[in-house]
Amino acid sequence: MKAIIPVAGIGSRLRPHTHTQPKSLVPVAGNTILGHIIDRLRGAGLTEFVFIIGYLGEKIEQYVRRHYPDLNATFVVQEPREGLGHALWVARDTFRHDPDGVLILLGDTIVDID
Repeated sequence: MKAIIPVAGIGSRLRPHTHTQPKSLVPVAGNTILGHIIDRLRGAGLTEFVFIIGYLGEKIEQYVRRHYPDLNATFVVQEPREGLGHALWVARDTFRHDPDGVLILLGDTIVDID
């Protein structure tokens, strides 16, 4: 199964924390939000990840490549940023014909997976 993680937003409601870093890289309980998400999804057996990036997207890509160098990750740039539906539309070719299905998890949502 493939994980689709939209992380393109500017995180305006978390200002000033998001002036210099994306919302998904804000630290929470010893890890970034995105780190918690990736760790949990990998623990649940997901092996492919698509990150839809925009605002400060290069920082997200650097973070993933540095902290998860073995992760099967694809980065799709959403430009212009026109909302969640548009983000998925921009990335549609990465999952359109995926035989194993996809899981869409927003990049600011930490969940328990079992």
